[in-house]
Amino acid sequence: MLAFVLGAVALVALALAFVLPTLWKDARQSAIAMLVALPLAAVALYAGFGTPDALDPANRTVPESIEQAVAQLERRLEREPDSLEGWVLLGRTRKNQGRETAAAGDFAAAMPHFASAAAAFRKARDIAPHEPDLLVETAEAISLSNAERAFGAEGTALLDEVLAKVPNHQRALWFRGIAALQAGDGAGAVARWEALLPMVDAATAEALVEQIAGARQAAGLPPMDRARVAAVGAPPATSTAGQTTGNDAAPGTPGTLTVTISADADALAALPPQAVLFVFARNADAPGPPVAARRVPAARLPMTITLSDADRLMPTATLSATPRVEVSARFARSGAVTPEAGDLVAPPVIVELANAAPIALTLSPADAPTDAARAPTFAQ
Repeated sequence: MLAFVLGAVALVALALAFVLPTLWKDARQSAIAMLVALPLAAVALYAGFGTPDALDPANRTVPESIEQAVAQLERRLEREPDSLEGWVLLGRTRKNQGRETAAAGDFAAAMPHFASAAAAFRKARDIAPHEPDLLVETAEAISLSNAERAFGAEGTALLDEVLAKVPNHQRALWFRGIAALQAGDGAGAVARWEALLPMVDAATAEALVEQIAGARQAAGLPPMDRARVAAVGAPPATSTAGQTTGNDAAPGTPGTLTVTISADADALAALPPQAVLFVFARNADAPGPPVAARRVPAARLPMTITLSDADRLMPTATLSATPRVEVSARFARSGAVTPEAGDLVAPPVIVELANAAPIALTLSPADAPTDAARAPTFAQ
């Protein structure tokens, strides 16, 4: 910075040295005016159109880490506090940092990242207060910044504002259902998720039905009509013993999980013909629907399948972007998504996706619906 200032002063002095001697003899007032005006004009022009912070060595170097890049972005936002794009980028970056840190098991270290993300999204919301997608992202960041992952009054109000303007906003409906369940309003969660159900694809709908079943139970409501549950989705390709299903990715592909499912022959023989195998991969460090799921009717075990992003249920959550996943399987006697007594289940296995070897799951009879499948928690 000092070198730049000295150089600028030297250039101005050099320019004046050529002009002032002549003016000093014939137009002394003009010379004095130029002596004052030229340096001031140079300073004003640079202040208006230059980038003083670019002279900071910390801003001239290419960032070597995400923290350095974030620090540069934060300095830019100090100069440009009305940059909507900058605040959104900062919010998303901080949110991703928090998720990566939490996925590594350091939840305490993740919280400052989530708090910074929420603060950045609030700044962005102040600039664009009526943008539905931004309001939903802000509500999500607020919930992540809460130790209990609760949306609270602020986040819930933002979601209600979005749904008042865009009643079919899918992410807002999903999050509003979670917020309702967190507040003990199971009926409210059911209302939002059943409104969402017709809007999603078949695979997503199957997982959503499972969440609705849990919310209905929490609210003391009767189960969904079985005809409606049975109408959710078309069954994928049928598999044969020892083979993979028709929509498998190649085993060993990055961002995939290869799972072998087996069960005792006597337990399999006791299953009725309508039994359906479900295989799930959930985010081990966050709530929500599975990031990958497979429904296999008339499955014959043992079976090997490879889960991939093609098995995603929600467009915003993919297997390949989930560092730690919990893998589970259930052979449903009735073929329904809702767990029932007598289903065959396998204890869940948690793996790091980047280092995941092929997983072996062994199914055995469950004694009660609560044992039949691990229901995702809704307290984020």
